[in-house]
Amino acid sequence: MADHLQPFEDPARRCLQLQFWPEADRRAWDAALAAGDLLEGTVGPGHHWREETREKYRKGYGRWLTYLIRAGLMSNGQRPAERVTAEHVRGYITELHAQELASWTIWGRLAELLAAIQAMAPEEDFRWLRKVARFHEQGTVDRRNKLQRLQPAHEILDWALGRMDEVTRNPPMRDAAGAYRDALMVALLSICPVRLGNFSAIEIDRHLQRDASGYRLRFAGPETKTGHPFSAPIADTLTEQIDHYLTVVRPILLEGRENPRLWITRYGAPMKPKSIHAAITRTTERAFGRSINPHLFRDCAATFVALEDPKHVGIASPLLGHIDPRAAESHYIQANQIVAGRRIRNSVAKLRKRLAQTKKRNAS
Repeated sequence: MADHLQPFEDPARRCLQLQFWPEADRRAWDAALAAGDLLEGTVGPGHHWREETREKYRKGYGRWLTYLIRAGLMSNGQRPAERVTAEHVRGYITELHAQELASWTIWGRLAELLAAIQAMAPEEDFRWLRKVARFHEQGTVDRRNKLQRLQPAHEILDWALGRMDEVTRNPPMRDAAGAYRDALMVALLSICPVRLGNFSAIEIDRHLQRDASGYRLRFAGPETKTGHPFSAPIADTLTEQIDHYLTVVRPILLEGRENPRLWITRYGAPMKPKSIHAAITRTTERAFGRSINPHLFRDCAATFVALEDPKHVGIASPLLGHIDPRAAESHYIQANQIVAGRRIRNSVAKLRKRLAQTKKRNAS
């Protein structure tokens, strides 16, 4: 069965493909996603999951099965719920730690297992597993030092505008079209930080719309993570740059091909989320000395709204498509942390200055 695992450099992290799951697990997964009849109560618990959510949980459960196979814990005839025991989960956590995964990733693996097994065995009580997942969530450490990587949104936009101007004024340059595209992606995210899934799926005229006042991004409810429609105007600061991309740069990238997607690779194909993520992190690292991934743009926008205009911190929730206002509160806390950091640096600088002056007086 190990031969049916998806390729990965570390066998312990491989994901068992769905077609090779035990029959009981496949049946339970299919039942979890079944459309059924709402009035008769036959709709599967996971039927409402979006495609990317289904894929995430499928892979998470596949990795759980990989662990069971490698540990020799798979027995014929077992129901999925019978394998999810405290003893087995404890061993799974031990293996995840042995792989030297980040604490955030370990929590993610447990959360994926919890979501999958709850949907596959809704009659079972997995409150104990929920407590385990929450315990690991509280202990997560973001090794990427998110606060240190936050950058004021206006500074990001200023850099991106300068970069696009530089590319336009100094042709020809190597991969000029790609450089302009990447800078435009950074600029657009700085003022309209939509989630990567939506950002990568933008289609001209469908999501990116032009009217007399400029451009606007629109997503229907079924296209967003929250299920609510999203609509936001794009600052006219970018109107000229978007026009240039659509009429000059994008046709160069397409090389005669046709495609409704906004973001195009240098090979004329639509950019996938992974490629967009890589391009943005690479571009921002070169620009600011530290990478800003697409999701972090949301923190940059909301945190600096809270920092510069704390009275209107509530606008962060609709800006990011959040429903729960507590999300804005978390960014307010981040802003306070930044303020505290500034005060500490200023205090240390003043102290060092006084000490230097004292030493100078004593020496004289």
